[in-house]
Amino acid sequence: MKWLYGFLLLIALNSHSYAACYLARGTPTTVTIPAQTLTIDADAPVSLEQPFARIDSLPITASIGYNDCYKGTEYGRQLTYLANREITNQIYTTDIPGIAVKILWTNGSGNYGGFPKKQSIVFPNNLSVGTFDYEPGSAYRLEFYKVADNLSLSNHLNAQLLPLGIVAYNYLFTPTPSSYVMQLNLGAITLKSIPTCTLDSSKTIDFDRVNASSLASGVYRDIHFKLNCRSDYQRFSTHASVRTQTLSHDHQSIKVTDAGGQDDRLRIFMYDSNKNLLFVDGTNGETLTNIASNAEANFTWQAVLKPGLKSPPAAGPFAAYAEIQFTIE
Repeated sequence: MKWLYGFLLLIALNSHSYAACYLARGTPTTVTIPAQTLTIDADAPVSLEQPFARIDSLPITASIGYNDCYKGTEYGRQLTYLANREITNQIYTTDIPGIAVKILWTNGSGNYGGFPKKQSIVFPNNLSVGTFDYEPGSAYRLEFYKVADNLSLSNHLNAQLLPLGIVAYNYLFTPTPSSYVMQLNLGAITLKSIPTCTLDSSKTIDFDRVNASSLASGVYRDIHFKLNCRSDYQRFSTHASVRTQTLSHDHQSIKVTDAGGQDDRLRIFMYDSNKNLLFVDGTNGETLTNIASNAEANFTWQAVLKPGLKSPPAAGPFAAYAEIQFTIE
């Protein structure tokens, strides 16, 4: 006797299981904010309202769209590692104490929303099924805030604010990186602090009355000036130089205009605190280093009035003008 074996395969189909909310347009996209350096003044105010820097990613240029999505499907915005760093509403500490970041996203309408955010799909007219698209123009924004009065940067190398890589994403279905529709990738975002300084007021050097005899040996006047700087690096350095628009042909002295309008009868030579001659075209100068933040950098220069190429000058008042310029680090 022969036995016959047969199998009956029963397949039950749920009417809602077929390719629900499937990708129909575009592809999940990573946008990048490239490496760059932000700057902040050392005396910038603390604020949770006004960012000191703002960076936008490039937007997507084509739709990322899904068909046959059901009302109530979850979507939203999520962070990868910042969630446990929140200091106030959707503002998070960076890797530099005293600096915080807010991450925002726009759907291209110009309105921005923060992270995280959980939502459910709804359709007009209470439809239960429809399409769901991330529109062209959708993009990310980073806003940086100063949240402590004093920063403590370790050195003059720029400090990195956030780790490299994915920092935030938009998802569909579940708040996991694998469900991303858009995600934001960061290059090295670094911070450089600029010292803020208070200068002495302008200086007037009074040579008083001079004559041929005093000019022959030079008329000396001291110039004392100081610079006070606040630095987030705890110390600062400064370089001072002198520049004039009325310089001699050898760039070593300032031309002086006498009472007769002649500028070749008198010269002023400038010397730094170590009695080194200063060229008046700014090509050399005096550098003071390793000065404590909020301390004074003191300069003791000297101006020497001497005869020019021709003498004597016309009797009466004479005048000259120059600027002391500073470079701060």
